[in-house]
This record gives sequence, structure tokens and C-alpha cells, in this order.
Amino acid sequence: MAGPAQILPGDIAKLQVEESPAVGAVVADREGNTLYFNAQDGPSKPSCLEPECTLVWPPLLAAGGKIEAPGLDQSLLGTTKRPDGLEQVTIAGKPVHRYVDDEGAGDTTGHGVDDRWFAISPAGTKAGR
Repeated sequence: MAGPAQILPGDIAKLQVEESPAVGAVVADREGNTLYFNAQDGPSKPSCLEPECTLVWPPLLAAGGKIEAPGLDQSLLGTTKRPDGLEQVTIAGKPVHRYVDDEGAGDTTGHGVDDRWFAISPAGTKAGR
């Protein structure tokens, strides 16, 4: 008889709220990396699918749709299936990504890139003061 399925830490997306000196409260991943959304995406429809995009803006994935986010409104959290079958975390319907040039917790160097990438606030909107 098999025991309970092993859940690896990477399988569960852990979200937290960080305070960015530049834009205020943002949602971050388990390492404190700011999460971003693309203003051109449709609801639960990520447009960053090609390697030249995903290498710069890696999607935040959640195996089986598992998300832990104490302190965030659970009704805003979800996932959407990407064409490759992986589940990407959404906040208020917006697929979220990390930014490769952020170097540490609270960095928001991707905010405003191409006038379409923005740090996401705990309310699921564009972060900003």
C-alpha cells in the first residue's frame, strides 16, 4: 500500500507580501522575488510563452494548483493552464512572473518595463504609491 504522495516544496507556490522601497506592497514568491503581470494579457491568458520571453520573465508555476499565501485574499488566487500543460499562478486572474534582472527581495527593476510589465500588489492591481 502506497503512502501519501510526496509533495516537494517546489510543487506548492508560496506567496508573501513584501514592501518594496520603490512601489510599496508587492506580492513575492517564497524567496521574496517580486511578482509581475503583463498588462497585455487577457484574464488567465498568459502571452509570455516563447523561450525568449520566459527566460526573462519566468512564470510562477504551481503543480496541481497548490498555493500557500497567508495574508493574501484567497479569492484572488488561482491558476491557469499554459499550452505546455503546466499550471501558472494567477492573482486576480493575472498570470504572474518573476523578472530575471531582480537581484533580491524587494527589487522591482521590472516595474514599468516596455510599459506593460508591472509589479503586482496584494489587491491584484498594479503596485504603486
